Amino acid sequence: MKKILYTFLAVSIIFAACKKEEGCTDAIATNYNADAEDDDGSCTYSIIGVWTPTSVDIDSSMEMTVGGEIIEEMDCGDGPESVNYSFSGTMTPEEAGFIGNMEFTSDGKMLVDGDEMDYTYSNNIVTVTDSDTTMVFPCSVTSTNLSLTIEASMDTAFTEPLLMLFCGLASADVTISAYMGQTIHCSKNKSGVINTNIGQRIGNTNHSWFVKPKLNDILKNIK
Repeated sequence: MKKILYTFLAVSIIFAACKKEEGCTDAIATNYNADAEDDDGSCTYSIIGVWTPTSVDIDSSMEMTVGGEIIEEMDCGDGPESVNYSFSGTMTPEEAGFIGNMEFTSDGKMLVDGDEMDYTYSNNIVTVTDSDTTMVFPCSVTSTNLSLTIEASMDTAFTEPLLMLFCGLASADVTISAYMGQTIHCSKNKSGVINTNIGQRIGNTNHSWFVKPKLNDILKNIK
């Protein structure tokens, strides 16, 4: 019996000695483990650096009702405009309005479009503070790539008499449900030089989705 126990003990020691330590084996990761021999996929990376947009995934939709009826399109004198749509696709940064780079500095500054904003990064969430506005962006980051998601949505109801006056509709009661999501995919700019010429500011909320929309704003910002 003792021989059996000794045998099991010896085998256990051998397997324990042969087992490789697991952890993050990428030396540039923030949680690099110099003693790890097997990478367990736990590596995490810093967003500090200059990032160049490479593509933008777009997901958007809008549904508008007037007097309880879904409106497919409206014609208020300038030709028909779609007010009920859904779109998903991938664009180049230029097609989506992003030209230039973004930078996250080691002292908590985000540089975009010539502006400087404060940011924090934790658990794949970037929180950006701009004046009195706080914006939260889910993100994923590797040693060479960053994906940053911008989302906005609106569900609102209001009365717009101009719809009856200019569009000939029988009701002025309007509801709008809209969503816009953009995921910006970026690559690490190894030159470390930032070009702040970005045509669209990240997190810009200067459009009708975030305030009570007016008719002209709706028609101009449909797509």
